[in-house]
Amino acid sequence: LYTRYIDRIYALYRFTHDEARELIQRYLTEHPDPNNENIVGYPNRKCWPRDSRMRLMRHDVNLGRAVFWEIKNRLPRSITTIEWEHSFVSVYSKDNPNLLFSMCGFEIRILPKCRM
Repeated sequence: LYTRYIDRIYALYRFTHDEARELIQRYLTEHPDPNNENIVGYPNRKCWPRDSRMRLMRHDVNLGRAVFWEIKNRLPRSITTIEWEHSFVSVYSKDNPNLLFSMCGFEIRILPKCRM
């Protein structure tokens, strides 16, 4: 799912377990993380209570960074660039039951009924 609003891009991806593992492996091959430092500095929405925020699990953080890295490499640098500091990647998984993002000035939290 993809949408663009003025100068922002919103994309929703769904990966199988194998696709996610492969993407993370490619990312970690290029950007090794022996000390789990990828978690440090990962953006998180502070407007939500702690139990509603994205839990910074190693697998989910690496998947978020890997997806950003993949998208950044696919965009032609002569046309546009995206920066990690100005981006937000939220991962929905078995460890993270919320999907968080902001759109048009609203902070949005999606929580499926099956996770309530």
